[in-house]
Amino acid sequence: MARVRRLEVIGIEGLPEIREGDDLVTLFMDALNDMGTEIEDGDAIVFTSKIISKSEGRVVSLPELQVSGEAMRIARATGKDQRIVQLILDEARELVRVARNMIIVETRHGFVCANAGVDESNVGEDMAVLLPEDPQASAAQLRREIEERSGKKVAVLVSDSFGRAFRDGVTGICIGVSGLPALLDRRGELDRFGKVARITKEAVADEVCAAANLVMGEFSEGIPIVIVRGMHELVLERISESEPESGIKEVLFSKEEDLFR
Repeated sequence: MARVRRLEVIGIEGLPEIREGDDLVTLFMDALNDMGTEIEDGDAIVFTSKIISKSEGRVVSLPELQVSGEAMRIARATGKDQRIVQLILDEARELVRVARNMIIVETRHGFVCANAGVDESNVGEDMAVLLPEDPQASAAQLRREIEERSGKKVAVLVSDSFGRAFRDGVTGICIGVSGLPALLDRRGELDRFGKVARITKEAVADEVCAAANLVMGEFSEGIPIVIVRGMHELVLERISESEPESGIKEVLFSKEEDLFR
């Protein structure tokens, strides 16, 4: 398999504030046209989860929430807004750890992360944004629409910012992917000294989202869509496969496999 030698990361500028019901593909393609840029075969197009959530109506008014006794208790223990805690509980499949000002959960999607992905940044006062209902399905739908309208073969990834065990700071990670393997299984390959790889799998979808996040930024940059160009071989190889893609679930450990729980 050919390996990526060079990547170009292109931030898509000029997008409006996204609202419920907005057609993200139309807005994306209009912005491309305004920039004088075209989609190419093999492009990996990364959308922030937030604009997908906004378009899908996953924005919550905090004053309208009913807060449970459990949310009040955890809010007192962590110093968090009890309404945010309620949203975290609503989005969680399991509480993994509550300590100091941190709430780590497994979301209904299967992601282990802080605060269930509930986010108050880049949204109006007393509002919060939840993760997309089904980011894997959103990635697949966006890819279908982009390919139909552009005539090009692409991948679509949905990114979010997560922390990592044993390391400070957040980085871009993938929470939905279509047209690109979430993992590249390198087992059985030979290294430069002829030794056979036994366990290595490469989290290529996360790597693409991390690269995109450098251009997207975290707060005020206003670049919610990025094209990562140079993934041609990897993208087209995956699209040509006949079996259904398994998507982001490829990278998620089961609870039994998770060494940190």
